[in-house]
Amino acid sequence: MKSVVIQGIKGSFHHEAVEKFFGSEEVEIVDSPTFNSLVKQLVNKEVDYGMMAIENSIAGSILPNYSLLTKNDLYIWGEIALPIRHNLLALKGQTLADITEVRTHPMALLQCENFLDQYTDWKRLAMDDTATCARNIQEKQYKGVASIGSTLAAEMYNLEILAENIHDVYDNYTRFFLLSREPKKVEGFNKASLYFYTDHQKGSLNRVLEILASHDLNLSKIQSVPLSGSVFQYSFHAGVVLVNEDYDKYYKAMEEVTKATRYLKVLGEYKQDKLVIPDHQ
Repeated sequence: MKSVVIQGIKGSFHHEAVEKFFGSEEVEIVDSPTFNSLVKQLVNKEVDYGMMAIENSIAGSILPNYSLLTKNDLYIWGEIALPIRHNLLALKGQTLADITEVRTHPMALLQCENFLDQYTDWKRLAMDDTATCARNIQEKQYKGVASIGSTLAAEMYNLEILAENIHDVYDNYTRFFLLSREPKKVEGFNKASLYFYTDHQKGSLNRVLEILASHDLNLSKIQSVPLSGSVFQYSFHAGVVLVNEDYDKYYKAMEEVTKATRYLKVLGEYKQDKLVIPDHQ
C-alpha cells in the first residue's frame, strides 16, 4: 500500500486532497505537524509521497513551499485543486446558542470573518490546525467550543455541523502538489512545472516567455522566489499547459529555454486538474 504524508492530521483539507487524487485506491495517510517535517519524512524515505498545499485562490502562493520543493530536489507527480468549504463544528447536541469560543487555524478565522462577526460575544482562538481542533473537541468533550473545518473532519470526529459553508468568498480553492523523490512523466500529460533562473540582464525573462508562447505553451502560473546565494536576484517557478498536447513543440521549447537560461529543471509533467466551479448557493 502506498503511503502519503500530509501536513496536519486526518480530517484536514490535505487529507481530502489525497482522497480526491487517489480516488478508490487505498493509501496510508501519515500525519506531519509542519511542511518542513513533511518534506523531511519524504526525503528520508519514510513515505512514498507527500501532499503539499502550494497556493490558495484568495491568499495566493505559499512561497516557502516552493523553496522546500527545489531545495530538497523533489518532483511533482500531479496536482489537485480542492474547493475549501468551511463549516462550524461542535459536539453533538450543541447549538449556536451554546457556543462561546471558536478554535481553528488563523486562515480559517480570516476566511470566515463575515459569519463570525455576527456573534460578537464569541472568543476566537488561532490554533495550528483545523482538524486537530476538531479532534480535541471530541476527545476532551469541550462544550461551548466550536471549530471551523471540513465535512470530513465532522465525520471522522463525530461532530455536529452547526452551520455549513460559512466562508466569506464562495470560490475558495487550494491547489496541492503530489510530491515524490523521483521524476515521473505521466502518460498523456498536458501540463509541466518548470524551475529556472536567467542571467541578471535586461529582457532575459521576457526571452523565456516568448519561447514558451511561440511554441503554443500557455503560461498558467509564474512565481518568483529569491535565488539562494544572491542579493535581490530571483528564480522562477512556471506552470505551462500544452495546447492540443503538441509534444514536439513542447520538447523544442524546452531545448530553447535551456539555452536561454542559466538553469532549467522540469519539476513535473502531469495532467492538469481543471477547476469545476459549482453554481453559487
